[in-house]
Amino acid sequence: MRTGKVPRAAVDETVRAAWERALALWGVRLNDPIVLPGAHAKAGAPAWFTFPPSVSIDPDYLAGRGLADELWSMLAHEVGHHVLAPSTRIDGLKVRHQMARALAAVSTRAPAPSDIGLLANLWNDLLVNTRVAQLQRAEADAAGEPGIIRLGRVLYPAPAGSADRLWWVYCRAYEILWRLPAGTLCAVDAPPAPPPAVAHEQLPPLDTIAERHREKERILRERKAESARIAAELAGARTTNPVVDAALVADAVRTFGADPVSGAVRFGVIAAPYIAERQDAAREVPTVGGVGCAADEKGPSAEELGRILADQRLRGDLPAHPGAAEAVEAVEPDDDASSQPGQRLDVARTLGLYSDLDQAEVLAAWYRTEAASWVRPYTRRAPAQPAGGLPGPLELWETGDAIGDIDWAATLRGGRVIPGVTTRRRSELDDDPVVRETSIEIDLYIDSSGSMRNPRAGSPAVLAGTILALSVLRGGGRVRVTSFSAAGQVAGMERASRDPAEIVGALCVFFGGGTSFPLDLYDSRYAALPRATEEVQRHVVVLSDDGLVSMFGVGNEPFAGVARAVREKLTTGTLVLMDRLHRVSDLARRDGYDVVYLSSMDDAPAACAALAERLHG
Repeated sequence: MRTGKVPRAAVDETVRAAWERALALWGVRLNDPIVLPGAHAKAGAPAWFTFPPSVSIDPDYLAGRGLADELWSMLAHEVGHHVLAPSTRIDGLKVRHQMARALAAVSTRAPAPSDIGLLANLWNDLLVNTRVAQLQRAEADAAGEPGIIRLGRVLYPAPAGSADRLWWVYCRAYEILWRLPAGTLCAVDAPPAPPPAVAHEQLPPLDTIAERHREKERILRERKAESARIAAELAGARTTNPVVDAALVADAVRTFGADPVSGAVRFGVIAAPYIAERQDAAREVPTVGGVGCAADEKGPSAEELGRILADQRLRGDLPAHPGAAEAVEAVEPDDDASSQPGQRLDVARTLGLYSDLDQAEVLAAWYRTEAASWVRPYTRRAPAQPAGGLPGPLELWETGDAIGDIDWAATLRGGRVIPGVTTRRRSELDDDPVVRETSIEIDLYIDSSGSMRNPRAGSPAVLAGTILALSVLRGGGRVRVTSFSAAGQVAGMERASRDPAEIVGALCVFFGGGTSFPLDLYDSRYAALPRATEEVQRHVVVLSDDGLVSMFGVGNEPFAGVARAVREKLTTGTLVLMDRLHRVSDLARRDGYDVVYLSSMDDAPAACAALAERLHG
């Protein structure tokens, strides 16, 4: 939303009175509004809100429509965005997240930011306007129709003959919520569904395509056909019944009036099919609603994305359309909800929802969120240190001892104070030894060969590594990550770090080649180091599958002794493996490495918990 260089005006008595009345309605205090006469034409709305909390308004817009008396209602609406929905920028981003999920579930196209913003604004406005009407009705001196409804009567009705079915649902929901007669804000009958577009693409026979391009053309046609099939299935599964949906929207507002984030997904699954229906129409359907009054549409930062994905309200299965028959059927306890298409928020869908952000940051945020419930502080027990403090027998205080050590009560019993002769001090006895906890440093190697799952598809190995790394960081330690695949395919960190974004980013590197442990790098890192001691400890953890025989020189005989030589410099060396045949068992035992065997990487969280106990000592 842009206002160009519209000059800012002072808050005059009229705006001041309207502003104070709007604040009193909600019982809050905010900084004065920004008054921008004539800004509506450029901003696309007569008023809007931004974060940090700020409200801007064009009073000329209302005055030109004979609504100057309802300036306070318009301001109350904008204040409501800061008080109720979305309330904060992070909650606003969460509402948009819910709308994006709903849109992604009904169309093969990536959700457009404009469609996400439209649905988010409609939902937030529904909650705010419903509450404003309730508050205005409850005013002690309230008489007649609430001002927000009078505004709605003028601003909301669509032009005669409008084909925008979503706007009809929206306006009809207001009629229900505000107890207005049908036909007040929209036509009594909903617009008909637009006819779907029919593709008539004439393709030349494959044998007429140049032979060098024929295979690519065949694959392209197959993908197009599959995409069309999926789109047709989604279109057939979509439910749009404007009369029923308007009532369902009103129910959602009543149910989630105080929880915009939870209710957003319910509204989204009702409203998103109308966006998809419009996209698939044979002719363009003009929209009525516009972009609304949310001026802050900047995407989330890496830190904000982490907070969004950590909200459990956003991570469950996408609910079915509340008007669909299957939504009211009992779900058997053994049903696998995660297998339903378009439901669980996995890493691939998360990357799709945030395709405009740095994909490495999205990956890191997703894995850190998934790992959070398994993270526990990893430390190690250091040698116990005796602690003094128990009073012992009296002994002679001599010249040169700290004067503060003199026990004056015992010294003065003799009457005369002769340093080194009659002076006494109280000795101390050691208490039980105190066990110290110190942080851990781990050198973590992760296999990114083709037999491992790509991090973009949800890698249990990357998740396991993230759990381990974050646990070490939580205990105050440091982690260095190295990703390896075939010979020469090695990437990672030069030194141990405490930056979780850097560490998870290194874990998400994926080569997809063969498997060859980087013994040359392993050797160079440890060859010149002395043996580990109680004070200087070193821990190596390797996450891989049954291709890890290369770590012990199989296929790389010139470095066959490296693993054993490095192990002599380490405190612990642990292999976490999906090695069902235990092919490295004898090799690992020979060179002194411990092995944690996994039937699948889904067992990694429990394995990491056990590993914590071992490293703790």
